[in-house]
Amino acid sequence: MPSSFLTIQTIGPAGEAPPLFPAGRNRLIQGECLAVMESLPAKSFDAIYLDPPFFTQKTRRLLERVERGAFYSDNWDEGLHGYLQWLEERLARVRELLKPEGALFLHLDWHAVHYAKVVLDHLFGIDNFQNELIWYYSGGGASKTRFARKHDNILYYTKSAKAWKFYADRVRTPYKWTAGQPRADGSARDYERGKLPDDVWEQHALMPWAEESVAYPTQKPEALLERLLLATTDEGDVVGDFVCGSGTTATTAQRLNRRWVAADESRVAVCLAAERLAQLMAPDCLTRGAKRSLTRGAKRSRAWAQERFTSIEQDESRLGLDAAALAACELTIVQERGFAVERIGEADEASPQTVELSPENLPEEASSVLSFKF
Repeated sequence: MPSSFLTIQTIGPAGEAPPLFPAGRNRLIQGECLAVMESLPAKSFDAIYLDPPFFTQKTRRLLERVERGAFYSDNWDEGLHGYLQWLEERLARVRELLKPEGALFLHLDWHAVHYAKVVLDHLFGIDNFQNELIWYYSGGGASKTRFARKHDNILYYTKSAKAWKFYADRVRTPYKWTAGQPRADGSARDYERGKLPDDVWEQHALMPWAEESVAYPTQKPEALLERLLLATTDEGDVVGDFVCGSGTTATTAQRLNRRWVAADESRVAVCLAAERLAQLMAPDCLTRGAKRSLTRGAKRSRAWAQERFTSIEQDESRLGLDAAALAACELTIVQERGFAVERIGEADEASPQTVELSPENLPEEASSVLSFKF
């Protein structure tokens, strides 16, 4: 049974209010991924990006290199089968949430991406697979016992095998050469427009001192999300991310004038995401402690992260912005559409939420996916 949502804060102006956005604002929700998705209307999203646990079998602090604080677990008692069952239930609901021409981007790495592709081939259909994007990020930590593992994998599927949005010209990249080097057929290259994108992307991972960094351990660079959204969505399209962490997808979608719904089970993550969004929309509304120091450097960045995290963690009643920042935002003229911070209602433990897999909502080859063994 779908859960209800409780609005905690509203920041910025409202607009039109379709069923997905009853308050007329974008939505930042604290709640478990599947519970949130089951409570949203089907066929509502143009693109969904998911960056779930990677099956690392590790437990991590919510903020990287901070001495104290809450943890999140990527440990799975039932091993790979338990992890894939958890992932499969959520991916099945993702497919229901997508519009007929919608797209999914599932971000994983070497731990389980090859198994996840098999799951997605069953859920979406083999013909609906478009790309396995390789994000090569280089950097330190090279191994002397194997080739260094320096890339993540992003699986790109579309709900339809016949029609979907893709705008290659928006994400062209510069050629390595500035002159000469004709094509194999002898034609000249268009150096001004750049080359069409391929499926291997070289992009540095987020550095600790980067201006956008909030020291969240799985935080991805906004440039990565920007490329995905520019290539597959238009202004006004609806973007979803239901394991949103510190809010990179929501922040990027806000900046690109897309509608968005973002959710995370962690209260700390939702607070960090709210601060990032507020800083984007109305920088002067944040308190001094929430503003990022312009002084770069890993040590200063960790100190700043520790300060923010401690403030959020100690105020256990807080969800969203702190009181001072919220009051300041109310006095700030925000031109763009605002967002609401929400919390999902308590689920009925006697009636666990499930995903119905039936011939009506899945391709024929997916009908037996829940019995698929790994």
